[in-house]
Amino acid sequence: MRNVQATQLMFELSRPGRRANMLPECDVPTNSLGDLYPASTLRATAPELPELSEGDVVRHFTNLSTLNMSVDTHFYPLGSCTMKYNPKRNERLAGLPGIVDLHPLQPDESVQGMLQLLYELQGYFAEISGLPAVSLQPAAGAHGELTALMAAAAYLRDRRESR
Repeated sequence: MRNVQATQLMFELSRPGRRANMLPECDVPTNSLGDLYPASTLRATAPELPELSEGDVVRHFTNLSTLNMSVDTHFYPLGSCTMKYNPKRNERLAGLPGIVDLHPLQPDESVQGMLQLLYELQGYFAEISGLPAVSLQPAAGAHGELTALMAAAAYLRDRRESR
């Protein structure tokens, strides 16, 4: 396991003269900052920024990112919509042009393929779960949780159980 205390500040990694990418000389007319902003808002001296190579910066932030709690690096059992495991394959499928570009207010005739996909998916879920029907309606999160609670309440009511 990494030593969390060993993460250095960018200023500690800084070495005079280190540079990442340098921008080319500007080839269009420029204005001085003094022409654009009041003098009272401008610095009198250059900021003391760390001098790092591109590799230094990438390694620094990659190292910091490993300290984050994320669903890609840790088991996270809480949360119903954001912090859950979404297989990368599902993310790629959800990003396909025919799916990601859909809009809820599109004309019905332009979304027949998606409606067929959802109808068939609903049938598959019903078959897999052994239920006579399922709903794809609850969006996610609290909406889905409320739907599940309402379904459980209806089940208990139907069995005349008062819990």
